[in-house]
Amino acid sequence: MCYLNVLKGTNYVDMAFVQGIFLQDKFPELKDYNSRQQVRSIQVKNLEDFDELMFIDLLKEAAILLNNSKKAWNFK
Repeated sequence: MCYLNVLKGTNYVDMAFVQGIFLQDKFPELKDYNSRQQVRSIQVKNLEDFDELMFIDLLKEAAILLNNSKKAWNFK
């Protein structure tokens, strides 16, 4: 569903959503960095700028998306 990544040479944590392309309309905070096909992410540089309530809503939507997915990596 999602993963955290610190890219070499950057000053942020990349909070990436595997099927983020399907979430970006509802969550315009999600960005397409490095021309990824489906992954969208939020770059967090400090906790003061982190919107915890938006992130909780994003996690809930991602869980619904994953639950409804027909992809092989969906473990049910």
